[in-house]
Amino acid sequence: MKSIRQLLTNPWLASAIGLYLAGVVILSRNPEFSLSDALLELLIFGLGFSLVAWWTTMRATPLVVAQHPTRREMLGLVVYVVVLSVYLAFGPQKIDSLLPHDWISSERIRFFVNLIRKLVVFVVIPFVLFGPLCGYRLHDFGWQKASRRELFGSHFLVVFVTSLLILAFQYFLGGGAAPLREGKFNLHQLVLGLPLCFAWLAIEAGLVEEFFFRALLQSRLSAWFRSEVTGVVLMALVFGLAHAPGFIFRRAGVVEGLGANPSPIDAIAYSIVTLAVSGIFFGIIWARTRNLAALVIIHAATDLFPNLSGFVKTWGL
Repeated sequence: MKSIRQLLTNPWLASAIGLYLAGVVILSRNPEFSLSDALLELLIFGLGFSLVAWWTTMRATPLVVAQHPTRREMLGLVVYVVVLSVYLAFGPQKIDSLLPHDWISSERIRFFVNLIRKLVVFVVIPFVLFGPLCGYRLHDFGWQKASRRELFGSHFLVVFVTSLLILAFQYFLGGGAAPLREGKFNLHQLVLGLPLCFAWLAIEAGLVEEFFFRALLQSRLSAWFRSEVTGVVLMALVFGLAHAPGFIFRRAGVVEGLGANPSPIDAIAYSIVTLAVSGIFFGIIWARTRNLAALVIIHAATDLFPNLSGFVKTWGL
């Protein structure tokens, strides 16, 4: 009852709900945006999977990590997130323009180029700036011997159940799994492609995003505000808003159903209504386990089926 009371009375959660509703009103005026899809995502990922994450971690033992953020450290995080948002809008294209043409034209080389720049921006630099320099070890980012042990202990249930449910959801309802449902992969491609693609995504998506947004950002926010709920809510908002500049300056909105040139207000609203919602589910798991390895596995499972076709094609499996 105490945890429910804290949830219902959290001012940041109330503010986030208000922002979500405002975003829905703004986007409802855009004929290219599917409001039904956004609401479905809220029900499935924002509520459904979040409740599953909560239930499967009821007996989980969170790992012990040290968190003692200072005012200077929090200010540095804010600055880095702003710089990161600008980078996401312009950085990848600028880097591509400086690389040899043969590298950019090769899908296989681009795989590694993208991986390296993601690791540098989301893992290496943040760890140097907000790790040893601020008095933290890798242990304090949820990567420790106990994390591997708990994968087969109190954290096994959340990893197994959520990964299985996500894979089932993607297979039966996800558009990215259509080639798999239609039998377009042979046995050789499945036997090699599934584990290799999973391993790749565990690093390229799982480690990159979970280290920065959960192990670093959410941990500091939770400690600073002394509230796990606040940490989850603010992390989800930052996760969504960090993508807004890309929708505006890279015209990514045409892919997202916002039109070729979405306005700043539409881009911000979309970031809150769709992307921020997906961050809640992972945020709950981190708050209840502090296990980076567990999140890496679940994240890789989430992206597996949508990325399988591209991975098989690129590597000629």
